[in-house]
Amino acid sequence: MRIEEKDDFVIIDGFEVEGFIDKTQHCSKCKSSFIYYEDFDAYFCPKCNIWTEDKCGDPTCYYCPNRPEKPLP
Repeated sequence: MRIEEKDDFVIIDGFEVEGFIDKTQHCSKCKSSFIYYEDFDAYFCPKCNIWTEDKCGDPTCYYCPNRPEKPLP
């Protein structure tokens, strides 16, 4: 898996995510740095392809209703 940061984007195997690599937070399973995904205001592990937190329960939330099951396609 190739992960690079360029301007305000993180590129993961050619897939662009607006956000940044957070080098202070790491996955407990694979030790990969978390990535902040601006579109969904959430962090995820790129190697495990999981969100670090559940969706909120606010029905008026701008981010959570549109968040996919997995961060990467």
